[in-house]
Amino acid sequence: MREIDTPNDPLEEIEFLARSPNRVTVLDTLTDGPIERYDLEEMTGVTRATLGRILDDFEERGWILETDREYETTQLGAYVSRVFTDLLDSFEPVPALNEVIQWFPEEGFDFDLGCLAGAEIVRPTRTNALAPTTHIATRLRTADHARLITYSVLPDVMEACWRGTVEGSLELESVLGQGVLDSFGADPQMIDHAQGMFESGRAAVFWYEGDVPSTVFIVDDVVLLCLSGGEGAPHAVIETDDETVRAWAESTIDEYRRDAERLDSSMFRA
Repeated sequence: MREIDTPNDPLEEIEFLARSPNRVTVLDTLTDGPIERYDLEEMTGVTRATLGRILDDFEERGWILETDREYETTQLGAYVSRVFTDLLDSFEPVPALNEVIQWFPEEGFDFDLGCLAGAEIVRPTRTNALAPTTHIATRLRTADHARLITYSVLPDVMEACWRGTVEGSLELESVLGQGVLDSFGADPQMIDHAQGMFESGRAAVFWYEGDVPSTVFIVDDVVLLCLSGGEGAPHAVIETDDETVRAWAESTIDEYRRDAERLDSSMFRA
């Protein structure tokens, strides 16, 4: 192992790994135990010449040892692999969130965004401009239980809630923010849907006299975060089954419901 004249700073060490996926792959593979060079080449798919340079760099840093033509990580190498993998995992949701962060509520969400790793993000496409709204409605059509808090009413979502409670087995609880009732206006169909939901006995609707920061659905075992940027229809929907996000969503809906007024069918008359 060659000595390094001047120690690198932590950022340089991170950059050393980050700029080469091959280095990350090789180091991670070596944490599994002693491996011969030929087997390492086969397992990682890294070319012989590139692998040679990587192994030399790792030995120079004291991250690996070669014994009897087998390579394995040192205690330091195993540590580097672990913390770098943790760093990558922490950044996993970032690229996708970069594309939708502009539509987050101003105060953000009160949970660690790392909880959104692996979440599905639904955005409009060229062939389906209403993909986020359609996704919500589709989820509701096959749901058994749903809770939601919202500051707007989307006709497709309203219809899905109506069909679920009146024609299906959906148990629905919704908290409506200030101004939502006005959006019903004199629309006979929306009013009829609202009355039908009340008459089904499977819908509990609350009115919160204040601003609701975001629209959130809990549909069976998933949470749907609607990113509307303060507008009506969502520009994107994040779907996740993360337990921390679900606990936050349940708590948020509970908080607003406590200060809300329960409505009945008399509030919806054409």
